[in-house]
Amino acid sequence: MNRFFDIDGDVSLQLAPWKLIAQNQPVKIARFILKVPLRFRSDIAGGVIVVPLGYDSDLASIPQFAWSIFMASDDPRIELGGWVHDLLYQNRGVVALEDGSTTNLSRKQCDTILAYEAMPYLSATAIQCSAVYQALRRSLICSLSRIFPPSRIS
Repeated sequence: MNRFFDIDGDVSLQLAPWKLIAQNQPVKIARFILKVPLRFRSDIAGGVIVVPLGYDSDLASIPQFAWSIFMASDDPRIELGGWVHDLLYQNRGVVALEDGSTTNLSRKQCDTILAYEAMPYLSATAIQCSAVYQALRRSLICSLSRIFPPSRIS
């Protein structure tokens, strides 16, 4: 099954430090802009998730300490999945699918989509997938309760 489709190569543009400064953003965390819409077929979500053209992300819903597994958040084994995961987190798991239906995902489902649907498809090893999943599940539960309602954190 082709999970990511209509993608031929690099999908993002990293913002230059002076752009970040002009936007009052910290320069130590990279920011990226999606150059093309990103379509991802998810069994868990029940359809195709579309990350829109121009979407802005730091690809950091993945805890920074987990980046050492890949060297960087834009590593090809995680980057495309990071876009989907950031969109899901930003929308608290509520996302419209390409067919017009809406899905309401828990934080655990969002994390599973990244680690066990997207990453294996991007050639991440089973150990890398598991390490990222465990990092996501253990990271900042307190602050995530502000993002996801307590009933949807598990």
